[in-house]
Amino acid sequence: MDIRKHDIISPVSDSKISIEEILSHPEKIDFAFQPIFQVATGEIYGYEALMRPYPYTPIEVITECAKQNRLNEIEEITTYYGAKHFLENNLTGKLFLNSFPAAFVSDEMMVKVHQLVQNRLKKRLVIEILEYTEFNKLAHDKKAFQFEKSKTGESIAIDDYGTGKNIDKECIEFYKPDIVKIDRTLISGIHQNTTNQKALIDICSYLRKNNITILAEGVETQDEYDYLKKYPIELMQGFFLGKPKVFDKNATS
Repeated sequence: MDIRKHDIISPVSDSKISIEEILSHPEKIDFAFQPIFQVATGEIYGYEALMRPYPYTPIEVITECAKQNRLNEIEEITTYYGAKHFLENNLTGKLFLNSFPAAFVSDEMMVKVHQLVQNRLKKRLVIEILEYTEFNKLAHDKKAFQFEKSKTGESIAIDDYGTGKNIDKECIEFYKPDIVKIDRTLISGIHQNTTNQKALIDICSYLRKNNITILAEGVETQDEYDYLKKYPIELMQGFFLGKPKVFDKNATS
């Protein structure tokens, strides 16, 4: 989940609406979609759905919900409305939906999601595990059961790999992901950072041995892009390739 200063809206006055009010009307929350590209073909592989809870930043809302033990609400909003906006705008490829390790969607909301989606996201859904909370086997098993029951055929991606926040190799063993996103702290200036270059070589070697697709996120310059093509990186995402875009949520599919 690449929360960039470019995406953060300038603070507004103290009279702005509360986070509680925003969560009470999730249908009014915007979602931006950032494209993810296949390196070999240059074609779009999919899009990551990014909540834009104006006038707050995603981090502000997540932090407040975490304090109140309400991350499940964010999970439900992201799952339902992220899918809704994605489908209504006829976006191609796979849909990457952010997911907290310790949160899950209620069975009632999953029924609502299935009614919305039907079979339109079969084998097109990627659940992207974030770094905000520690592993939670109960939440993981719940999500796995729900998706197995729905026969969605979803893939699992790990976000921010290489920072230690997701406890890296332990995280791989726990989730057995299909895709791993290399964190932008390793990618930024990679073409002239020998320390990060060596770290990336080791990471790519480990992931390839485990048959995991590698995605470099936070690619912002031509130099970074050109250098990364030397590695066995199949997917890329970043401002150089495509910025997050808010589509018309009133569009019709």
